[in-house]
Amino acid sequence: MSREQIGGMILALITFAYFFTRRRQKRCRMEKILHTLDEIMAGNENLRIYVGVHEPIAPLAFRINHLVDSYQQDKNKLVRAEQARKQMLANLSHDLRTPLTSVLGYLDALCEGMAGPEAEEYLQIARNKAYALKEYIDGLFTIAQIEADELQLKLEPIDLFELLRSELIGWIPKLQKAEVTLEVQIPDEECFVMGDQHALIRVFHNLLQNSFRYGCAYHFLGVTSWADDTDAYFEVWDRGPGLSAHEISKVFERLYKSDSARSRPGHGLGLTIAKELVQKMKGTISMESAPYLKTCVRVSVPKIKKK
Repeated sequence: MSREQIGGMILALITFAYFFTRRRQKRCRMEKILHTLDEIMAGNENLRIYVGVHEPIAPLAFRINHLVDSYQQDKNKLVRAEQARKQMLANLSHDLRTPLTSVLGYLDALCEGMAGPEAEEYLQIARNKAYALKEYIDGLFTIAQIEADELQLKLEPIDLFELLRSELIGWIPKLQKAEVTLEVQIPDEECFVMGDQHALIRVFHNLLQNSFRYGCAYHFLGVTSWADDTDAYFEVWDRGPGLSAHEISKVFERLYKSDSARSRPGHGLGLTIAKELVQKMKGTISMESAPYLKTCVRVSVPKIKKK
């Protein structure tokens, strides 16, 4: 055979070997992809299909990975919702029984004519306890919605200083009746933040209610607000007995009540809800305490420039 013929045969063998190897590699590649798909469908949702961006199958692999990601996110939401539901039911069972029994006791006394001249007082007590139960249930549902990622906030520019001033007006009669002195330091100017109006109002009211509940016996409540270049702040404070460092580390946990607060009204949900709402608005919340001098809860929210 001539040199040209030998060279041609070698080239033909090399070409055959190349295409045979490529075909086999593609077949092995497809078998690996199909195996990965089988594993995903069997429940191994952490697996993904990895291919080069220029491979013909890349668009399909991308869509499959996206579908698996979406499915995993939806499944996680369902798991969180179920966990929140179970926790809520456990809290309801534990925390509603005693006050509900109390309400029924007063109502039974009224129905059986045992209240006598105190009937009106019994009715008012039962009414107040019923409203407290409603507040507690509303709080539990709010927390369950937040933990299940079902509470959607409408973030928009809000004049924080104006909102605080407006909401404080409704508290003045209550504070005056309790003989509580209110000290307010809110700048008389605009200060816009990106937040949800209803969420900000609820946070502010929860903080006011917390200070009023645990500090009103000391007849003083303060509200202070200010801003820097990046954030706006407000804090609600009182001159009550305050909390220890250990208690402060737990004060934002659900249903937590310090030892000194256990005998007082409230279910330990207000600060938990405030924390969750503030964090959904990309803000921060913290507490500081100097007993009988100043115990405050401080909130910061990102500031924006009003166009």
